[in-house]
Formats: sequence, C-alpha cells, structure tokens
Amino acid sequence: MTTADLHALSGAYVLDAVDDIERAAFTRHLAECEACAAEVAEFREVTALLGELTEQPPPPALRSSVLAEVSRTRQAGPARPARPEVGRDTRAERWWRRATVATIAAAAVAVAGTWYAMDQRLDEQSRLVDEQSRQVQALRADRDRIYAVMNARDVVMRGGNLPSGGRVAAAVSAEQQGGVAMLAGLDVPPNGGVYQMWLMAGKGKRVLSSALVIPPGLTGGTLLFDKWVPGADSIGITLEPPGGSESPTMAPLTTFELA
Repeated sequence: MTTADLHALSGAYVLDAVDDIERAAFTRHLAECEACAAEVAEFREVTALLGELTEQPPPPALRSSVLAEVSRTRQAGPARPARPEVGRDTRAERWWRRATVATIAAAAVAVAGTWYAMDQRLDEQSRLVDEQSRQVQALRADRDRIYAVMNARDVVMRGGNLPSGGRVAAAVSAEQQGGVAMLAGLDVPPNGGVYQMWLMAGKGKRVLSSALVIPPGLTGGTLLFDKWVPGADSIGITLEPPGGSESPTMAPLTTFELA
C-alpha cells in the first residue's frame, strides 16, 4: 500500500470502514504524518457533532447493520480494468471509493439516528395524547353522571355545617343509585386526616356504608359517589385517619336527614 493510498484512508479509518491490514498500516502512518493526524481529529469532531444532532443514541445494532449493507453495496464509479495500472488514475479511483464509503456511512448513521429520535418523540406525544383523551372521557362520564343524579325525579338535597367551619351538602337519588357531594369552605384536617361521608339509617344512625372519602387538602368542589345502599335516610361526616376508615372512629361531626 502506497503513501498516497494511506492519505485517502482518513475518513474510512474514523468510521472503522477499513480492514485489519489497512487499519494497522494507517495507524503506523498516523505516527509519521501530521496532516493525516489532524484530518482524523477533524473527522472525529464532525462525527461527534453529528451524533449530538440526533439527540438520542441510535440502537446498538445500527452501526454494524449499516456497515454490513455498505460492504454489500457496490459503489458507483468507473469500471475497473482487469489489470489496473499503477499510476495517478488508480489512486484517484481508490480515494473516491474510500471517500464515498465514509460519506455514505456518516450520512446513514446521522439519518437513522434522527429518525430514531423522531420516533421516540412521536411515541411520547402519542402517549400524552392518549392519556389526555382518557382524562377527558372520564370527566365527561362524571359530568353526565352528575347531571343524571341532579335531574332524577327522586333527587333529595340536604346539607350540614362542620364545627370547624365549612359546609357539606349532598344530592342523592335512589333511582340513580348514587349521589353528588358539594363542599364549600372546609378546613384542612390536621396530621393528614380526611373527612369521610357515611350512609346511615334509623333513629340510632346505624352506619350502612362509607359513601365517600374526601381527598386530603380539598376545601371545596363537587364529588360524585356511587356507593348507594337502599334504606339509607341520613348522611354523617367524621374525621378519619389518612386514607379513611372501614368504619367510623368517632361520633359524626354533623349529620343531615335525607328524608
């Protein structure tokens, strides 16, 4: 391999598009040729910048598949004579072959990396759109359910004040098997506690079921609940530990009749 041939290997060497013999010869040549050493450094800097433009690394198998495809693809160029003459034309042809390999490999890696990054961004955007769509559908379902309760023929609306301040009211419908809680001006319970609504029945205010655990920190708003129990005729509000309780841990802070 002549010195002229070695000078043409800079781009292919940086992209590892050389065989073992060429790599060894060019490595020895780099120790003696300042021009090629500088060119290799520039090629490496450009290659690094191309990688940064993709924003995300390409898949691990991409490099090997691209180089394998390049090695199988014949590069366009003048037909090679059966016995190439040693001279200027042969070196030029060989230089263009190496330069073409380096250019195609760099372009393929850059384009593939860009498409990979675009696919990742599109997947993330699609996931966000799907999540937002599910949230909108859930809100619409709650809205329709609230309208159904509020407009039911048997709807009953009652409410009561809490000793610490604020008011809780409820609209319930046995026909719709649920109710709507309406909150205003509630104090935030201490130590992470929560207000909990209970369905009750009878003069002794027997607890039938938990209707709703009011989310911590919520001081006002409208909440839907579907835990209706036939025979419930009153609602009680208690202050419970974080997350709510299976049964009341205290006497109701307030109760109101639904009859």
